[in-house]
Amino acid sequence: MTRSRTRVLGMLLITVLLCVREASAHRDDYLNETLVYTTLEQSELEAEYWFDYGRQSGGHGDFSRHSTAIEFGITDSWMVDGRVSVASKEEQGTNFDLARLESRYRFLDEGVLPVDIAVSFEVNSERKSNGSRTVGIEPRLILSKDLGEKLNLTANLSEEIPLDSESPAFLVAFGSRFNWTKLVRVGSEFQYNFGEHSGLVIPQLWFAFPRDITMKIGYSIGVDQEPDDFFRIALEAGF
Repeated sequence: MTRSRTRVLGMLLITVLLCVREASAHRDDYLNETLVYTTLEQSELEAEYWFDYGRQSGGHGDFSRHSTAIEFGITDSWMVDGRVSVASKEEQGTNFDLARLESRYRFLDEGVLPVDIAVSFEVNSERKSNGSRTVGIEPRLILSKDLGEKLNLTANLSEEIPLDSESPAFLVAFGSRFNWTKLVRVGSEFQYNFGEHSGLVIPQLWFAFPRDITMKIGYSIGVDQEPDDFFRIALEAGF
């Protein structure tokens, strides 16, 4: 009975490995939304769900967060992306955490310029630690470079502009990803907010399954004085 189960599992694993789609070094956004140059094809739809679990800074207990997102290709070079998040924190209960709407446009075809260029514009609403909400906009420049067929380097330069009395903040994000096999990708992501003087590093893994299904796993390590470290797992499906 044990041998039969082992054979079945082995056959299933071989089938998955043989059926995985060709991995592109820049296909999906990084785990914490460092955006890539590539946009969805016209009328292509992608849905994503991710779950976070971590510890609040300052010893304020654990938290969990659920997020869902939908991406849609308007043309082959223009797409939109909507996301909502709900967070549960000790002593605060469960609350609506974040909502955002982002639109992205890429210029020219890939590889025409030495560095691929895209732009993004985002409108967002976020709940602060004190319970208040802030609404802002975020224009973003996206720079991307493929080194061969396996390695991608991406940079995001953006300005977070609150639509209230707070001051704008400059943000940078850098991502690197390597297509280890057709199934597995490894990489990392670094983000820093110069206004809050805080950042994070996220080592991460992708698993590119058949039927345009991707699983992403990573752990966020804060680099400020009171970081929120958390584990994240995300599932993405294309239609």
